[in-house]
Amino acid sequence: MKYHILIISSTYLYQYMKDILATYSNNIDYRVVEYHSFSELPSIYEENETWADGILTTGIVVQTVLERVIPGLSKPLLSLATDNESFYRIPLALLIENRSLSPERIVFDVFVTETAAGSVRDLLDFRSIREMFPDFGQWLGSASLEDLYKVEEEKLAIIESLWRQDRIDMVICRYGNLVSKLKQLNIPCVFAASTDEYVRQTIQLIITAVKVDKLTAHSPAVISIIPAESETCIWNDHMEISLRKALMDFAQNNDMDFLIQKKNHSILVLTEKAVISCLTDKFQASFISEYLKETIPFPLSVSYGIGNTMDEAMNNADMAYRSSQNRDDVYLVDADHRLIGPLSGGSTVISSSILTPQIQSIAEKSSLSTATIHRINRLLLLLGKRELTSSELAENFHITLRGANRILQKLEHAGVARAELQKSSHMRGRPTKIYRIEWEI
Repeated sequence: MKYHILIISSTYLYQYMKDILATYSNNIDYRVVEYHSFSELPSIYEENETWADGILTTGIVVQTVLERVIPGLSKPLLSLATDNESFYRIPLALLIENRSLSPERIVFDVFVTETAAGSVRDLLDFRSIREMFPDFGQWLGSASLEDLYKVEEEKLAIIESLWRQDRIDMVICRYGNLVSKLKQLNIPCVFAASTDEYVRQTIQLIITAVKVDKLTAHSPAVISIIPAESETCIWNDHMEISLRKALMDFAQNNDMDFLIQKKNHSILVLTEKAVISCLTDKFQASFISEYLKETIPFPLSVSYGIGNTMDEAMNNADMAYRSSQNRDDVYLVDADHRLIGPLSGGSTVISSSILTPQIQSIAEKSSLSTATIHRINRLLLLLGKRELTSSELAENFHITLRGANRILQKLEHAGVARAELQKSSHMRGRPTKIYRIEWEI
């Protein structure tokens, strides 16, 4: 069996990737598709989604864009980053070849900003790329899609300005599509290419990831369905029978087999990861929730869990349930403890690791759940800013204004949010209180 590997490449690396992948033609089927701008990436993925078993990109920004556009991405995805060795080897080779070059006047396109040169001198003063430019990782984690789409244009404008001011002599590029544009401007540049060995290692990693993904398609999975009891709706045997019948009808209509089990006050559907992927349109929606809304006259909460064992899948389904703020929100927690959701129709799906030391620390300080901290962080990324009002929080969390105020005040008392007053654009009315979230997750 041959695995299908999609390579999404910049124009600069297109032929190189085709040449190096030709040596793997006996083991895999591959497609090399080139992009000319980051905004083309969603359509490239959509055109090749059904065919591809795994995806390899030629840059971390490409990978980040795909993860933002398809946050519930079910296919293995890796990027061909430039290794530390190459970042040192390339500038040193330049300096040896041309002794007149100055390290202060050679810059990296990835790291240059309006306020920082991002030069080879900076690199030589630090022990690693991560230590040299910590802001890049933070930017990559919080940048909006619009920021990612236009980053190449912004870097080009900064470099062109530095060149006109006679502040640089050479550019080391990681954005492959900038190479031709810089050459058109007669700005000397080289591409920070990785070694062939590193590229081959990365190709082998994506092949291995695809193999593992195929093996884990049958990992245990659970759909947890919990009645939303209230004073006017008390769970009883008749309701349980109605729910079981609806689930069996759903299974028959969709030609699926799964086990139904009762546990405490919930009904569990025991199945596998591949079935969950199908039932959620690859972790983007929740078809079974919509079906139950149409066929069951009482409210239910649905959540999904995938694990390496059935017990782990059940625990993850329970974690997904706790992450929901009301019965209309549907979440999934996978075997890597990533929270994915909400899967409610029409909502934007967001995905992130729900359990991190930072999230747990902030949750403890503010006396809020880790799920709440996680959802606020993902909302900030979605909105592309660090400020929140109680109205924005209430609207996106589907909670009352009082509940939103209480959450923001707890964050303020914990020292991770700072409240500011902003006057209304109209003459009348009280100023709006805006909370600036000051954590880094």
